Amino acid sequence: MSEQAPQTTEAQIAVHWREEELYQPPASFVAQANAADPAILERFSEQHFPDCFTEYADLLTWEKRWDTVLDSSNPPFWKWFTGGRLNASYNCVDRHLATDRNKAAIIWVPEPEREDTRNISYQELYHRVNEFAALLRGFCDLATGDRITFHLPMVPELPVSMLAAARLGVVHSQVFGGFSGAAAGDRIQDSGSTVLVTMDSYYRNGELLDHKVRPTRPWSGRPSSASGSTRCWSGGVSRGSTTRRARWWKAATSSSTRCSSTTTGSSWSRFRSRPRRHCS
Repeated sequence: MSEQAPQTTEAQIAVHWREEELYQPPASFVAQANAADPAILERFSEQHFPDCFTEYADLLTWEKRWDTVLDSSNPPFWKWFTGGRLNASYNCVDRHLATDRNKAAIIWVPEPEREDTRNISYQELYHRVNEFAALLRGFCDLATGDRITFHLPMVPELPVSMLAAARLGVVHSQVFGGFSGAAAGDRIQDSGSTVLVTMDSYYRNGELLDHKVRPTRPWSGRPSSASGSTRCWSGGVSRGSTTRRARWWKAATSSSTRCSSTTTGSSWSRFRSRPRRHCS
């Protein structure tokens, strides 16, 4: 009879927690919160639906204001703010440059934690997003309505890539970094994606993982439309499924400066979610 594994107590687990304190937000932060006004419950009550949501739509920058707040003519396929046009990348990055260009847009704590925390300002993020959008448009031949797949862990290159795709009006699918190459291949096939953005390695739980080995095999047994995908590595860039022309990210984007944003309809899908599969 095998021995039972020793039970771990809550106290034994707690000693490994680095932080247990509760930090209350400053009053200035609470005051600027979107839901700080108690009257919000009345403004968003049922009798004010759906027009009440224009309050949040007005927080965004629109190229063209919407014609209808909610189109419920074809349930359950409801469409919000139909007729409106905007760009998600512009709203996340560009419009903050006038007042907050030097403010941190991303604060990233890397693993291992002995490495320096990276602070990426809105100005730097703007340049990086433009560079990668120009790379996707020029090197990968992507245009509005095309599809792209990201197989990246939680690194700054992930939001940069997603914002670059949104800037071009390219539909993106983010595959969880821990998924296998086969899982990435399934999602590439489902979405009709022609470009895969991934990376060679990253740290996870103190271990340096070889990530590039996963997406090098996602097209095994796939139709030719998937096997001909372009692969853009975050450490380098390779094109084609058989011949690699490696280029470092920095070198590949160094000649790119600015990539204009493409506005799309407010109901346009900026990402593609894979249908859930029920397992018994």
